[in-house]
Amino acid sequence: MSDTMPESDPQSEPTTTLARQRVAIRARWNRLVNTPEAVSDRRIRKWSEVWETVILSVATLITAWAGYQAGQWNGLQTELNVQAHTLQLQSGVLDARAGQMQLIDLAAFTNWAEAMADGNRVKARLHEAQFREEFRAAFVTWLATDPLIDPDAPSTPFEMPEYRLQLLDESARLSMKAEALNISAVEAGETSNQYTLSVVILAGALLLAGLAGRFEWEELRAVVVAVALLILLGSVIMVLWLPRTS
Repeated sequence: MSDTMPESDPQSEPTTTLARQRVAIRARWNRLVNTPEAVSDRRIRKWSEVWETVILSVATLITAWAGYQAGQWNGLQTELNVQAHTLQLQSGVLDARAGQMQLIDLAAFTNWAEAMADGNRVKARLHEAQFREEFRAAFVTWLATDPLIDPDAPSTPFEMPEYRLQLLDESARLSMKAEALNISAVEAGETSNQYTLSVVILAGALLLAGLAGRFEWEELRAVVVAVALLILLGSVIMVLWLPRTS
């Protein structure tokens, strides 16, 4: 009995050749992928993606915070302006009333002076009895200077330092308070503008971080991410330096 050799499969040779080709292609690919340049590019890409994520996350949070603070300071500015305007109106009302009091004092003193000039002391005393208390103190002090005889004496009680109107003092106090509120409102507006500016700058960092992933040149991508990171750090320092509303 003779041994018969198995017939060779006609498809075994092409299959073996194809496998060898695949192995050769894979080997060449591995050599290309594992070159120092390729390894460096992968490392740059990995760290760029990490920093892009950090920039996008932090910039988004800081943008939200800065926008909130800008709105708060803007609202505070409006509130301070309203308070200042209200105080200015009150000051104007008090100033007008003080002017009326001065006219009353002037009319009463004029009547007294005319009665004294006519020699009617009874009538003069009647007018004197109608003096307001604020004016009476200055009038008494003025009479003590003997103005009817001493030419160096003040000509009227209105020139005496004792003549003070409480309404005028209150009006001046409210006016000063309104001015201080106006200054505070301006400062609040400037702070709100600075927060708004930081939001605009942060938008630049977000834009660069978003565009960095579109660059095929890894070195350029790293440079763009670095610029975005510097902008982010500057914006964060700026926001932390600004005052915050309570």
